Amino acid sequence: MNRATAFTRRRWLGAAAGSLLGVGASPALLGCGPSRPPRLALVAGLTGPTSDIGVALRNGALLAVAQSNPAVELVEFDDRQRPDQAAELADAVQAAGCVAVIGPATSSMAAGWIPQAERRKLLSVSPTVTSHDFAGQDDHFFRICSTTRQYARHSALHAVRRHGWRRFALVRDDSNHAYTRSWSEHFIAAVRGEGAVVVAETAYGPGTPHDGAEQALAAALASGPETLVIVANARDTALLAQAITHHPKRPALIAAEWAATDQLILGGGRAVEGVLVTQFFDRDSQAPAYLAFAQAFQTRFGRMPGFAETAAYDATRIVLQALAERRRDEPLKATLLRLRRFDGVQNAIVFDDYGDCDRPLYVTEVRQQRFMTVPA
Repeated sequence: MNRATAFTRRRWLGAAAGSLLGVGASPALLGCGPSRPPRLALVAGLTGPTSDIGVALRNGALLAVAQSNPAVELVEFDDRQRPDQAAELADAVQAAGCVAVIGPATSSMAAGWIPQAERRKLLSVSPTVTSHDFAGQDDHFFRICSTTRQYARHSALHAVRRHGWRRFALVRDDSNHAYTRSWSEHFIAAVRGEGAVVVAETAYGPGTPHDGAEQALAAALASGPETLVIVANARDTALLAQAITHHPKRPALIAAEWAATDQLILGGGRAVEGVLVTQFFDRDSQAPAYLAFAQAFQTRFGRMPGFAETAAYDATRIVLQALAERRRDEPLKATLLRLRRFDGVQNAIVFDDYGDCDRPLYVTEVRQQRFMTVPA
């Protein structure tokens, strides 16, 4: 098996479905010549415990390509959440002749991917990587979401100022440590800045002192927290919430934005009612562009989009617009920085000099099996 086939699951061609960007198969976009369609790589975990995010990214990207430029070929690469194989993955993407990358999906994968992509000058636009570790770096990595510092601080201030919670315990999944450690550090700093306390911080996953999530949870609950903060994927967050359903002193629950997928609600059921999550995605948005996107997504996939699908749709449209408006001999990174401001379906996405951006954040609460936006 060669490097390309080791990671490539299948190839998709966008189907004609109108145009939101007015992008045609122009010479600026084709680049490689008229005989070969341009290729974008989708790099995400399409299998395994975090595949809900990866598959969501794929679906959002597929719709963006179909609507914006059906000539573009979206080539899927399952990174299998293996940062140690990032070099081979980058070689496979490069060998496939992809002009840009949508992804990766998680911060720990990004930690391995970014150096390898930088060596090969592979322009990557991530819909969902948030670790503040990657902020302020002059590289070929862009992202359309805020960082863990913004998310964690927003969650902490809402919990202390609006709810008056004062005693917090954290449980984090260190299989995605570049994200969970960063998120936890910023949450703890914000809580302490408000005069509240963190009575426990436990972790599970590779290299942690606990054998698993249940042991980490038990250690956190033993500290008697008023509020339990779970920094983990949707599946684990749902399982941990279920585990404390009958706890005699069940704490209030906060989850990190990583968990804000349908899998949290489907897996957690009643146990996740009342869970608070800060997101950049407003499920109640009435923006005309979002409503049109949501209707098109539901028509194609049979369900409403979540934050990851919406983010991937925006990220893919940004790359397609940049390819269409790139000047002769202009690197794609330079095009993104020159254009800088792009229209997302809910609000504008504006890159700074390092490819980072800040987005409006919303606090959501799980109510009656859906995420409801609540006052900040």
